[in-house]
Amino acid sequence: LSDLDEAMKADVDFPSNDDWHAELEEMLTEGFVDQGIIKSVCKCRCLPPKFRTQVWKICLNVANRGNAMASWDKKLDLPDQDAIQDACTRVVEGVINEGSSEDKLSFNRESMIDDCVAVLTFYSKCRAVKYHKSNGWTNVLQPLLGLGLDLADLYNCFYALESRYVPRCDLSPSVTAAPFHLLRLLLLYHDPELCNFLDTCKISTENFTSDWFCSLFSSQCTPEVTCGLWDVYLQRSDPFFIFFLALVILVNTKEQIMANSGSRPDREETIKCLTQAPSVLTLEDVDDFCQLAAYYSDKTPSSFRRDLGACFYSGAMVSSTLKVDAISTDLSQSFCLKVSIPELLLSSQPSYNGEEDEKAPQIRYFVVDCRPAEEYNKGHLMTAFHLDATLMLKEPAEFDAAVTSLFTAQDQAIQAGSAAGGEHLCFIGGGNDAEDQYMYMVIAHLLQKRQTYISVTRGGFASLLEYLTEVGIDLSEWVVGAERPAQATTNANASSTDGESSNRSKMQFLVRKMAGNLMEKSIIIKDKVTRFIENTEEEWTGPQRHIQQNDRSKPYRGTESVFSIGDDNENEEEDGADQSPGTSEEHHAEIEELSSWKSRPDVKHCFECQSVTLDGNLLPAYLVVTADEMICLIEVKQRKGRRRSKQIYVKARPPRSLIAVVKITSRRSFPELITFKFGEIVAAGEKNEDVKIVAADRYILPEAGSATKAIKHIIVEAEARKN
Repeated sequence: LSDLDEAMKADVDFPSNDDWHAELEEMLTEGFVDQGIIKSVCKCRCLPPKFRTQVWKICLNVANRGNAMASWDKKLDLPDQDAIQDACTRVVEGVINEGSSEDKLSFNRESMIDDCVAVLTFYSKCRAVKYHKSNGWTNVLQPLLGLGLDLADLYNCFYALESRYVPRCDLSPSVTAAPFHLLRLLLLYHDPELCNFLDTCKISTENFTSDWFCSLFSSQCTPEVTCGLWDVYLQRSDPFFIFFLALVILVNTKEQIMANSGSRPDREETIKCLTQAPSVLTLEDVDDFCQLAAYYSDKTPSSFRRDLGACFYSGAMVSSTLKVDAISTDLSQSFCLKVSIPELLLSSQPSYNGEEDEKAPQIRYFVVDCRPAEEYNKGHLMTAFHLDATLMLKEPAEFDAAVTSLFTAQDQAIQAGSAAGGEHLCFIGGGNDAEDQYMYMVIAHLLQKRQTYISVTRGGFASLLEYLTEVGIDLSEWVVGAERPAQATTNANASSTDGESSNRSKMQFLVRKMAGNLMEKSIIIKDKVTRFIENTEEEWTGPQRHIQQNDRSKPYRGTESVFSIGDDNENEEEDGADQSPGTSEEHHAEIEELSSWKSRPDVKHCFECQSVTLDGNLLPAYLVVTADEMICLIEVKQRKGRRRSKQIYVKARPPRSLIAVVKITSRRSFPELITFKFGEIVAAGEKNEDVKIVAADRYILPEAGSATKAIKHIIVEAEARKN
């Protein structure tokens, strides 16, 4: 892999095995050694078996821990006690069968089974977690049984591994599913093509990684490979490192599972292939495998670690189960990885010493501000590039030019060594989900084009201002256009050093130079960039006309394909076409419960969607389809201050007749954006090619493929009935 080659470039010259083995032995003999010292000596490499027991106990912080099982009454009375006994017998026999000749002589089968049963029984009782064969307890015990630990140390090591390194499964379903959502976001960050492939095949990461996480790979790898992985894992003392190990396995398996991407792969075979992927690892692969995982870890935003620690691992402090549920729910609904404000600002620190700083952040972000132009001009991060996200729907050509300018500016900033330069794109919105939906459309567009390293700022620009105010930083040091806080004094300004002023002026100079180079690129690009920055494009308005159910017309037979999904270059707006109405049309419509619409006998389908209005706004909506009509139901927002109801209320727009549909189109760059075009009523005998488009509705349908297929089928049936 090219990533491995790049990771190897940063490798250091390690001392020979004999040197560090002798140093490790000396340190362990002298005592007073901790995990940090072990890591500095071993450099996260596989350990010699003779040191493993002592090193693991130190890394797990159980070397001098007492007997936690001393208070146990030794009663084996769990409802699933027989299942525990059978599972422990199997795992002990496996350890004995795979052990060396010397190990087999030293193993006491009955004693090992008794210890194993005691550990699982006591753990199940004290943690109030029911044993199940899928929770991986015996797989975690298996490598420990080969270390020759006594019962107290065996339990302490098992407890430490389960609480600190195995994702928890003792809370709500959303918390249990959180690790799989995180792995998907990490895969989307580093390899969106593979992530989209798995999504297309309807394969969740839970389908094949559940076994990896709960057993720390011991269920799929050989004992010697498992011990080698755990050597590195425990030295790093990073519970999230398992996610990057899993990420490397997925990336390495990509070529195999996508070999026949032209045909739809067998889902079950793909899941089986992915589940068994770690089994091909050998002990010689472990060091390179872990080094590549460390490379991916260094190239990933670290903000998620702080928030998700308590959510994933039972050893972390939990302030509130409600807070943990909220964190896990937010993770499941995240469109991409989120970057915290402190991490974003730390990455934007200017450095002009011309030398590599070891303490410099591993990741540099190119910040893309997707707020409207007027908001951007009121105040924005000094290093941010402005991209008006609304152009994607309003002016696709200008949007394409703006994206081209974005990547040009990114390249120039990186080459100039600017604080604004970075290969990782971090988008920032206003902080309101409803207002930031255009930003997420842009992100989806780039991810579909396999753009890697895409993240979004947590909380948006509002959180940025709030954070800078809370920590007492002068806004003018980071934000352009914002007023200085009233607390800023002349003394504070005077305390700034000449070096800081110089750094700031250099950064401003580079940003101005970057913008100047862009504007000088060409007259065409200059005009386009000026238009999208100033947001001066004119909005088209036209007469409104709606096709009603009582309209009777001859279906447009004999014309070109009515359903042209994927016409990338087709003009979405037809002259004289009535676009999707705004909120004024449904203002006087009756408010009804969505459930009452769904329960109507004539309703065949109800698709959740977003309606795209004439001015480009997105409204939460539902597209109802009957045998003859399609009706857009706009979701009604509940008033602030009122108790939130579980019911969804909607207002209906005037219905559209299905037999009036002329075309259904979408863009290849944004297939979820579907446009329904309606034709005017024509007299019998009039030529079909003269049909004029009089109305067009646009929707963002998450399941666009299945929705348009179902609607097409109903339209064909409606036309057949009319004839």
